[in-house]
Amino acid sequence: MKKLSMITAAFGAATLIAAPGFAQETPPEEAAPTEDAATPEAAPATIDTDGDGVNDAWDQRGDGKADSWDTDGDGAPDAFDQDGDGKPDPK
Repeated sequence: MKKLSMITAAFGAATLIAAPGFAQETPPEEAAPTEDAATPEAAPATIDTDGDGVNDAWDQRGDGKADSWDTDGDGAPDAFDQDGDGKPDPK
């Protein structure tokens, strides 16, 4: 039992002695990018599909065509184009 305690103490002491050396050998971290450099992800473009002056669809794929629609006027999409044909899919 004494050998295990001595080995544990020796390992602990060696770790404490070596720890400052490891800290000095690590390269400095690069500066974190500023918020100006970070580009926030743009929200999907809204589209007025029926010409009434109110945006009622979203271009979530970024292809210039609507792929989700607000058919009930609550401001949230409720019809979607899953197959990519540019028209709302049947429910």
